[in-house]
Amino acid sequence: MNPLRGPGLLRTYKRQFDNMQEFIREGDAVQHQMESVVDAFGQILRIAAFRMLLQADGFVTLPSILAQASPDAGAKADISEDQATPLPPVAEPRLVGGICLDVLDMLNDFGAPLKIFGLLREVVPSRQLEIVRLMLAMDRVQFRVARVLIELTPRPQLTNPSAHRKRYEGVSASQMAEMETDLAKVCDEYLSAASAHGARMLNLIAVTSYFDRLLNNPKLVRYLARNFVEQLEVFQKLLDFREARYKKRAPTA
Repeated sequence: MNPLRGPGLLRTYKRQFDNMQEFIREGDAVQHQMESVVDAFGQILRIAAFRMLLQADGFVTLPSILAQASPDAGAKADISEDQATPLPPVAEPRLVGGICLDVLDMLNDFGAPLKIFGLLREVVPSRQLEIVRLMLAMDRVQFRVARVLIELTPRPQLTNPSAHRKRYEGVSASQMAEMETDLAKVCDEYLSAASAHGARMLNLIAVTSYFDRLLNNPKLVRYLARNFVEQLEVFQKLLDFREARYKKRAPTA
């Protein structure tokens, strides 16, 4: 069953923990860049002269995220608690051989090693789903990764909470408890970042494409340089950020 020993546990844990943290940091950096650009663009989009320049030079159609900064965009009303539609009751998960049916559906096309299912039976269905979502998001549907996630699962989420927990040579009980706490926190942040990743990347592509065109227009650049130097710097930083991300991911020969 490919037993995981103390050093292997620590290596796998650190590698996955560091990868998740890096992904979260990158997502936060993209979000920060987008918020800065939308704010800066919204400030100058209120100026009628700037809007006329955009229209005259064919920049009328805005990416959706920039259109939110338009003076014509209506504010979205928040839904208060008393207006919110109550959530339907959560149905009991359906199990097949101790495995949540949703988990089987999610792993159907990923060729998961059969021994992973033996591990998943050790945790409750909600934890099974969380572990599989994490592995799919990381593109690491592997026995060793699943083993670490299950070993660091809080007792209340075990199928048998009173079961004896394995001890790993070189890893103290307090160290395991600390790793369990840290992993739970970073996993929540990672899944949140992963769920927003697609929309963030689409917005980044659309907005950088728009400012590629805008900052190659001499008339608009002169206008911004004369009247809105700070905002122009924000737009240029977005393109620099895009280039830095591209160079970071460029394959080396």
